[in-house]
Amino acid sequence: MAPDGGNVGLAALSVAVLLGILGLFAFFALRTKTAAEEEEKQKQQAPRRRGALDRMQRGARAAGEAEEADEGKKTNALKEQKKQEKRANQQAQQQAEREAQQVKAEKNAKYSQKQQEREAERLRKEAEQEQARKEKEQQEQEEFSKWKEMFAVEAEGEDDGSIGESAVEKFIDYVKLRKVVNLEDLAAEFRMRTVAAINRLEELEKMGRLSGIFDDRGKYIYITVEEMASVAEWLKRKGRVNRADLVAGCNKLIRLNPTEEDKEKLDAEARTADLGGEAEGETSRE
Repeated sequence: MAPDGGNVGLAALSVAVLLGILGLFAFFALRTKTAAEEEEKQKQQAPRRRGALDRMQRGARAAGEAEEADEGKKTNALKEQKKQEKRANQQAQQQAEREAQQVKAEKNAKYSQKQQEREAERLRKEAEQEQARKEKEQQEQEEFSKWKEMFAVEAEGEDDGSIGESAVEKFIDYVKLRKVVNLEDLAAEFRMRTVAAINRLEELEKMGRLSGIFDDRGKYIYITVEEMASVAEWLKRKGRVNRADLVAGCNKLIRLNPTEEDKEKLDAEARTADLGGEAEGETSRE
């Protein structure tokens, strides 16, 4: 019984070993199959992964290109904006220059117009002054001609052809040299009535050839232009004055006697008159 039991144990062991070997073969076969399936599965999934990666890469490239495009658009837009701003600044500057030129042209036109108006006004005033001067000269000439005619009518014994400008100048010099003349002496000197001498003095004053005053003693006081100005200035400073103050002031400002030069001329006239009188006496004695 013992040998049979050992054989049975050996057979059981052999079966067990065989089953183990079969199990190992089955395990390895299953593992190999699983690995093959896994590899096949990976092979099947690889294109998908590559497609996804490609899509991701394409998406990244597209995003980069879009970003670059956006940056390009932004750069171009900024450049265009700068160009437009520069163009607008240039146009504004040109407009400002045109406006400045227009304002300057308007100012020049106004200034030129004012100058022309001033020139026209100046020419008008000069023409008026010239016309007034001519009219005054004509009036003075008419008055002078009238004066000469009256002088010739009043003069007695003046038959030497001296009636005219020379007679008028003699009359004026006679008054100016003596400064104060007696009206009767003046009339006698020029062989006319006293009233005529007074009229002649008034006519000469109107013509501006003489200036002076008649006093209540029958005298004419010749007053120079300078003395007239001095009296006017004195009155301006004093204001209102009474007659006594006016007479006193005029006596100080107005010279009543001939100057030394005028005295020499009067002495020369007197000597000439004396010589003429002596010559006439000798002629009458002969």
